[in-house]
Amino acid sequence: MSNPTALVADVGGTNVRFAMADLDGHVVPHFDTFSAARFRSLPEAAAAYVKKTGAKPKVAAFAVAGPVTGNKATITNLRWSMTTEELCEATGAEKTLLVNDFEAQALSVPLLSGDDLQQLGGDAPVERAVKAVVGPGTGLGVGGIVWSASRWMPIPGEGGHTSFAVETKEEMEILERLRDGLDHFSNERVLSGPGIINLYAAFAAYRGVKAQMLEASEVTRRGLYKEDPIAVEALDFFVKALGRVAGDTALTLGAQGGVYLGGGIPQRILAALQRPEFREAFEDKAPHREMMSHIPTFVVTHPLAALAGLSAYARAPGNFGVATDGRRWRK
Repeated sequence: MSNPTALVADVGGTNVRFAMADLDGHVVPHFDTFSAARFRSLPEAAAAYVKKTGAKPKVAAFAVAGPVTGNKATITNLRWSMTTEELCEATGAEKTLLVNDFEAQALSVPLLSGDDLQQLGGDAPVERAVKAVVGPGTGLGVGGIVWSASRWMPIPGEGGHTSFAVETKEEMEILERLRDGLDHFSNERVLSGPGIINLYAAFAAYRGVKAQMLEASEVTRRGLYKEDPIAVEALDFFVKALGRVAGDTALTLGAQGGVYLGGGIPQRILAALQRPEFREAFEDKAPHREMMSHIPTFVVTHPLAALAGLSAYARAPGNFGVATDGRRWRK
């Protein structure tokens, strides 16, 4: 008899990553990436994946970049909405699970070790203490996990849309250019792919330089290799802002189990995050600087972290968490 399988999908604002996971062994043998722009809805994309693979999943689990309420979810930066019933019909699964994408990212953290993580300062995580996840990509995700009895329980939320805090007069003058026409200036306006582009434009205007039309990846590349002084300023500010927000999250959740940087961007700017500025911003939380200096921060380098968390979640959804035997999941 074959092992039961689950369709797992990480649904972002740009791409959808699908895989078939072995529920007994937490094995994800391969995954496919679909461009969200090709489809009108998540059920349509999921149906296309099932047709392509010929799979017959028992369970389908979707991590979506947006709020989940009951059996319905909405993707903030894609304007897709969906229900579990629609996804069951599209995939043929007996049961469908919807979770916030950073709920899935957080659930993956206990499964990661060794090369899956790159530590950036601090001490070892306090055993079974709260862990936080912060991840800039197409948007900004924030989540966490807390230990409860015998398993890790997720803390979902939409922390990427909390208000961005300006600390100096110069920052106010620079970022004021990004506030025009906005009712709310959130952390995501700075800490995301579009945010890097926003910062590049704002620093160019502040320096009286005409901004070039660049993709986020090109801004970060120029900043990393110091090929463009405006890109260098934009990336330096991004790193400092990420440290600031990661520190705020650690304080809010009491995350002495560490803060884990997920999403697509931290892996690409690892060299910049390894400079002192990130940790300086993270720890600059008087009167708790001493406490902050001990909290570890990590860049998640595992390419399938959200799918790992979903696999563990789909294995025992009634328990709503990841048990200690979740480490059986592997690449």
